[in-house]
Amino acid sequence: MQYEPVIGLEVHVQLNTDTKIFCGCSTRFGSEPNSQTCPVCLGMPGVLPVLNRVALEKAMIAGLALNCEVSGYCKFDRKN
Repeated sequence: MQYEPVIGLEVHVQLNTDTKIFCGCSTRFGSEPNSQTCPVCLGMPGVLPVLNRVALEKAMIAGLALNCEVSGYCKFDRKN
């Protein structure tokens, strides 16, 4: 039996956007602790996240600049 090695990377970066990736809360540095949160950030029942288009575009540009293969399908799983 032949196996093909497949390697995946999970990369964590901080993009220079005005809002968080899944809600409209600010990302301003130096704010009081817990002052930039909302029910979406906290994962409260009944609220749904909305993807920040600017963050997605910047992530894709970075991937293409690094000559990465950007998938046409992306899936997000929330860790609570």
